[in-house]
Amino acid sequence: AISAPSPAPTPTPTPSPSSAPTPTPSPTPSPVTTPTPTAANIVLDIAAGGPSTRITATGSYFLANESMSLFWDTQSHVAASVTTDSSGNFSKVVTPFAGDSPGAHRLCATVPPGPCANFTLQGPPTPTPPAPPSPSTAPTPSASPSGSPSPSASPLTLTVNGGRSGLDVITKPPLVFLPIIALLALLAALAYWVLMRGDRTPVLPSASVVHRSARPEIEPVAPPPAPPAPPAPPASELQPPEPSEPPDPPA
Repeated sequence: AISAPSPAPTPTPTPSPSSAPTPTPSPTPSPVTTPTPTAANIVLDIAAGGPSTRITATGSYFLANESMSLFWDTQSHVAASVTTDSSGNFSKVVTPFAGDSPGAHRLCATVPPGPCANFTLQGPPTPTPPAPPSPSTAPTPSASPSGSPSPSASPLTLTVNGGRSGLDVITKPPLVFLPIIALLALLAALAYWVLMRGDRTPVLPSASVVHRSARPEIEPVAPPPAPPAPPAPPASELQPPEPSEPPDPPA
């Protein structure tokens, strides 16, 4: 018997993919431009002070109700946070940043245009060492015969230039010339004394030395020689004088 072929199966049609609807992008909001206050400024009531000085910082001409931070030199050294009023002003008390070295510093705002104010930080004053107390001797009260108390002199301690010695005083200006003048005067006096001593040296006469024997003389001492006879007068002096002639009688 002849068998008939079985019919081929009909393929199932593949469904076509459906396209998904493309989402419509939402509109990007445009940024709102904030005006920059060009006249904003910060004023400090104190221009210099120490580390614990209370400084009043006053800001003007900022935007209304604007929040900002005040900092010293760098934004990490925040001094305070403030918010302006409806007029764009603020007032805040701040102190210097702890750890800053003495010198000029700036207090600035974090909002545009970033105004700053200058402040000079002063170091702590150098303590003056107290002068050592001078030992004072208590006076001994002396008894008065009349019984009335007598005033006793109190000891007076004089210190020159903080207790320095006299040598330190005369070796520094303006008294440094006193030792020089005294030395010159001493040298002049010594030279004058040497010159006067040389002029007044007495001249001693020459002395003769006579040696005498220590043994006594045994022979008789001869008498001294007789003085010589005076010379004889001349013959003219031995003749008598001639008689003078009598005067003539008057006529």
